[in-house]
Amino acid sequence: MHRVVLNMQMSSDEAFTTVSLALGALPDVTIDAPGWGDNRHLIVTIDSDDPDVVDIVREITWQFDALAIQLSLHLADAG
Repeated sequence: MHRVVLNMQMSSDEAFTTVSLALGALPDVTIDAPGWGDNRHLIVTIDSDDPDVVDIVREITWQFDALAIQLSLHLADAG
């Protein structure tokens, strides 16, 4: 099992809400939206053995918010 943590910034409140709901529905994905002012950050944690999940998360994010920015990606062994 591997853990991938993506720090994403959405471009609008609407995109933030839509992307949060879409990603939150995925198995093996958890969403945290820390209260860092009004900057619309999502911390997306993926716990999976499937390497395609990271690409799926990115595709969903950019499908709903073409201006979203991936600020960081961290890899860790989760198990």
